[in-house]
Amino acid sequence: MNLRNRLQYMKRLCTAHFVTNAVLSVLFLVLRTIRPFCTIVFPRAEPECNLEWRESNILMFLICVVVIKNRKFPDVMQFVKILFSLSKVANFLLFFYSDLRLAIVYSVLCLLVVLIFPEPAFKGPENITYFKGEQFFEELENNPRTTWMLECYAAWSPTCQRFASVFADLSLNYSHNHFKFGKLDVGTNDKLAKRLGINTSGTSLELPTLILFQNGKPVIRRPVKNNKGKVMPFQFTMGNMIRDFDMNVIYEETKSKAQKKQEKKAEALGNNENAEEEKKDK
Repeated sequence: MNLRNRLQYMKRLCTAHFVTNAVLSVLFLVLRTIRPFCTIVFPRAEPECNLEWRESNILMFLICVVVIKNRKFPDVMQFVKILFSLSKVANFLLFFYSDLRLAIVYSVLCLLVVLIFPEPAFKGPENITYFKGEQFFEELENNPRTTWMLECYAAWSPTCQRFASVFADLSLNYSHNHFKFGKLDVGTNDKLAKRLGINTSGTSLELPTLILFQNGKPVIRRPVKNNKGKVMPFQFTMGNMIRDFDMNVIYEETKSKAQKKQEKKAEALGNNENAEEEKKDK
């Protein structure tokens, strides 16, 4: 990860959404083990403010789940989101076992944080072309030799919003004149969604849908459907995208084609200049 991406991640992590979620993730541990909170919230914890055996087991189980969930090394933001989600579930269980009233208060706090401090929309640098209507298909017809990575998204979809930073990073790291990244909003265009075979309902598992186009035709798509038409879940992480779409291979292949094309242009230009010089000499 380069310095620019690190600064971008740090800036996002310092927003109210992530700060409040971090507080909620460690709230039980703080209230249960630090004085005077432990004696006020958990008066039966006197004289020692320590975790009980069951509470320690729940936290150990949380650590194991986080390790298993992140064994494929997702990107930083994905890791943070998974950690926060699992931590809040563990906190709820810990409060529930201690006092049902505390669990209810904690649930209300989590709901208020979601409503008051939603995850901020991605506004970082990117190298993406945004298409409307039939523009993308016209682009394919006019420039079929260009390889396109197309994200079909819906502005209202939380999954699409979370994936925005990952797709932006991919566009910055891999795009060039012969390998481009585009986004097409299918959430408000049923005609386009049907043409691309994407379900855009509120419960759809096909948002976003990533399609790789080569020579004007789709060659790789995620997520995919099995033989029964069921959508197979796909984790939209940086590592999964690079692996499933062979991003490094495609980048090198398209870069090589671009260089050969430039060399041919340079050679043709050189031949024209030589021909003009010969005419002048005559």
